[in-house]
Amino acid sequence: MDAAEALGVRLPVIQAPMAGVQRHALAAAVSGAGGLGSLPAGMLDAAGLRDEIRALRAHGIARFNVNFMCHRVPPRDAAAERRWQARLAPYCREFGLDPAGASTARPRAAFDAETAAVVAELRPHVVSFCYGLPAVELLESVKA
Repeated sequence: MDAAEALGVRLPVIQAPMAGVQRHALAAAVSGAGGLGSLPAGMLDAAGLRDEIRALRAHGIARFNVNFMCHRVPPRDAAAERRWQARLAPYCREFGLDPAGASTARPRAAFDAETAAVVAELRPHVVSFCYGLPAVELLESVKA
């Protein structure tokens, strides 16, 4: 059995999930063309993940991958943030940027109980992980 057969797709192509720059449309296009489209879940909360999976299925796509991040989120360190803001302040001034300006980017979320519940509910064809593997308990909750 080759990779395409194992994944149940026509072409041996897996689209890279790209958190922050894609939603369901790219995954739908790749899956619709015969490959395995991938939905990045790293910047989606549980409701957003549910919406994106449902949107893929509304396009008639049954075989797709949902990719989750499994990193450990470090606690915020306000003192460290002040130090790097101070260190970068001269460069920010040079380019007319506010050195204390907060990022508007949503932080990358790690696979958790809420997203595991969405996987258990909607059962995507393929689920993948990057930056490690989730806790065994989370995998068992999906399997049940």
